[in-house]
Amino acid sequence: MILSDYQRIHDATRGLPAAWRKRLWARVESKVGGYGPRAKFVGGAVAYQAKSEIERAAAKLANVRVPLDARDADICARADAMARWCMSLGPTIQPERPRVVAVTLTDRPAHLGTTPREAAPELCGPPAFWPRLAAKMCDVATSQGVEPPPIRKGARSQCARLMCPLWWRRGLRKAHARQVEGAAIALGFVHKQAERYVSDESHRRRQQQNRRNAATLARTIATNEHNQEFTLAELAAKGTANKAIRRAELMTRIAGFERIAQELGHAGSFITITCPARMHRWRTVNGGRVIENPKYDGTLPREAQQYLSKLWARARAKLAREQIQLYGFRIAEPQHDGTPHWHCLFFHAPEHARRLEEVVRHYALQDSPDERGAHAKRVDFRAIDWEKGSAAGYIAKYVAKNIDGCGLETDITGEPIMTVPQRVEAWAATWGIRQFQQVGGPPVTVWRELRRVKALPDNAPASLRDAHTAVNRDDTEGAERAADWAAYVKAQGGVFCGRGYVVRLDTIEQDGAGRYGDGMANATVGVWAWGIERVTDGIATMRSVRVAVASARYDWTITQGARGDLGALMPKGLAFDVARLAAPWTRVSNCTDARPWWERANVEDPDESLFPHLYQSWGTA
Repeated sequence: MILSDYQRIHDATRGLPAAWRKRLWARVESKVGGYGPRAKFVGGAVAYQAKSEIERAAAKLANVRVPLDARDADICARADAMARWCMSLGPTIQPERPRVVAVTLTDRPAHLGTTPREAAPELCGPPAFWPRLAAKMCDVATSQGVEPPPIRKGARSQCARLMCPLWWRRGLRKAHARQVEGAAIALGFVHKQAERYVSDESHRRRQQQNRRNAATLARTIATNEHNQEFTLAELAAKGTANKAIRRAELMTRIAGFERIAQELGHAGSFITITCPARMHRWRTVNGGRVIENPKYDGTLPREAQQYLSKLWARARAKLAREQIQLYGFRIAEPQHDGTPHWHCLFFHAPEHARRLEEVVRHYALQDSPDERGAHAKRVDFRAIDWEKGSAAGYIAKYVAKNIDGCGLETDITGEPIMTVPQRVEAWAATWGIRQFQQVGGPPVTVWRELRRVKALPDNAPASLRDAHTAVNRDDTEGAERAADWAAYVKAQGGVFCGRGYVVRLDTIEQDGAGRYGDGMANATVGVWAWGIERVTDGIATMRSVRVAVASARYDWTITQGARGDLGALMPKGLAFDVARLAAPWTRVSNCTDARPWWERANVEDPDESLFPHLYQSWGTA
């Protein structure tokens, strides 16, 4: 290749992480035979192919709004700029006319590198204005690859979120992480002979994020009304954020379902469902070697997960129409190239085994049914043989692999197991994939709330007593009773209780509004169940009563690690209480200057000069 070709490749790869540029250059030089005189002996077709390959790969990343090599500080600066941009679309209150809302309507530019065209101000009441403003702001979010906030809580709530730098930080971080990982897959860096499950860039970013979160939890102190102090790290270690506790709870629930299946004489099926070949970036050939898949259509892991979810939704609806009931678990985990596949452990009546396989196979083969190996590899069914071992033991390795690797030494490929859960966790966090999901049975939220209940009243019904006994472990000498998911399921009405479970969460309404003016969600305060009460008023009668039991809860005060103030970044004129939006974690205000940003900048209207980094540093998309 000549010098101009190298310059074109250099320009095409500008903005990629340094490690990626190095690997792409190595790929080019391996094909053209090096740089300089040696390259003259390489055919022009080979050189052109190498150059075009890199340019095509870089062209796929041209629409990335945040540079792939951006640091977290760059993303925070971008978030501030986008929040201010949305503020410039919204209303402000003029000091000389405090009761009049002056609305500046703008047309959203096709790309944020252009200056908005301002229209004449008009007077507009909030009910008619907020939906239009929310639509404009949502377009801004979509143009940046950020999913807009939901409309279910109202247009004003949407606007409040889109004018908040913290909301933009979360959205941009999520979008940037997925853009980086999508680029790594497009460039062919994620597979078992390079970077398994997830790219090293995403794995390193997730590890850094976990370390930052751990450091924040460790230095943040929570104090309750009994003057007991704990770090948030200590409190988190007592719940399912602790990987050992999370794994133990999952195995307890799986073993409980298995006990019920054996008591009812049900059969067990272990099902593996994979995606069509078009969703895989790489394919494995003889000897375990991987080659690029020519059928790959650019599907990303999150899209593949949505495909599997839709497939299962259709299959489950079909089974429900035929009165085929299931209970168990499904586990989503990545294949070597990041494409998800599902492992499902379901229990059911023995006579339904064949029909279950037919229905799942039917929906799994609706996409690309004629491709090679589809009927043999797309869906794998294995019947659980109770004489050979337990179903819980069979699935334990998949649970451990996706949480903490407990009990395993190496992966199926021979890779040290301690590196596998970290990469799998980074993969799931990057793409927003739920790894474990229960199918059938009562909810686990009531199980966890019952563990907060210290004692029951005398009039507690038998179902509530049985459920409370089942969920709480007895460590007293001679008792040594472990938590029993099977007994809890029975107390709730059986494994097929559905939404008719007996013991439910007890909640109360909360006054006030949240950070963005939304109504507060109902607060959980305990559990309740229906009981029978004897009434004696001349004639002995029985009546149903609602027995509620409060759980142990504390009023925590955070004394360190307060959030920054949002009041200086929110515009005036919102219908809800902006002061509430700016409330810090602690009960002490850390505000230094509560004036709006445009007043602190000593200008009347926000324009391009207020945030030049939006137009210069980031450039046009």
